Amino acid sequence: MDAGPQAYGAGKVGGDFNIQNFVRKPHVFVRLLSLLFGLIVYFCASSGSWTTDTKTNEEVCMFKLKSFGCHIGGVVGFTSVIGAAVFVGGEYYFENVPSVKSRKHYVLIDLGFSSLWSFWNFLLFIYLADSWGNTPDFPDSISTANPTTAIYFALFATFSWGTSAYFSYQRYNMGVDPAFVSSFEADQFGAYDETQNNSNNESPFNKQMSGEYQTQAY
Repeated sequence: MDAGPQAYGAGKVGGDFNIQNFVRKPHVFVRLLSLLFGLIVYFCASSGSWTTDTKTNEEVCMFKLKSFGCHIGGVVGFTSVIGAAVFVGGEYYFENVPSVKSRKHYVLIDLGFSSLWSFWNFLLFIYLADSWGNTPDFPDSISTANPTTAIYFALFATFSWGTSAYFSYQRYNMGVDPAFVSSFEADQFGAYDETQNNSNNESPFNKQMSGEYQTQAY
C-alpha cells in the first residue's frame, strides 16, 4: 500500500502498473474470487442442474423439480460475474482518478453493490439448500454433483461479496488525508505556474517569427 497521502485508500495519480501487485491487493483478490464463484454457480445451476424425468421424458430442474431454482441460480451467478468483472476494472482505474468526489462515489457504489449481492447470494443459498432438501432422491445413474456445487459456492460467494463490502466500508472510513488534497493542489498549480512562466518568458522575437510576416513602411 502506498505510504504517502491517500484518498479513500489510494494514493496520488501516477506510477507504473504491475499486474502481480495489482492481483495481490486484498480487495482485487477477493473480487476475483467472487467472479470465480459466480461462474461456478451460473454454470452449475443454469445448465448443470437439469435432468430428464423418466415418467414424462421431459427436462426438469433438479431443485424440487421446479425450474425456478435453476433460473434464479443462473441469474444471480451471471450478474455476480458481470459485477465482479466491472469492479475489477474499476480498481484498475481507481488510483488514476484525481477527483476526491469521484473516488467517494465509487467507494459508496462498491459498498452498496457488494452488500446487496452478498445478501442475494445468501438468499440463493437458503433457497437452493431448502429446495434440494425437499427434492426426491434420484437414481444412482444421475449425478447430483452440480446442484450441490451450486449450493456450496452460493455460500462461498456470500462471504466473498461480504468481504468486499467490508473492504469498501474500511475505505470509506479512511476518508481523505488533508495532505492528499494539498499535494494535488500543489501539483495542479505548479503545472499552471510553469505554463504561465514559459508563456511570459517567451522571446518577442520568437513570437514575431511564429506569426505572420509584417512589412514595415519606410
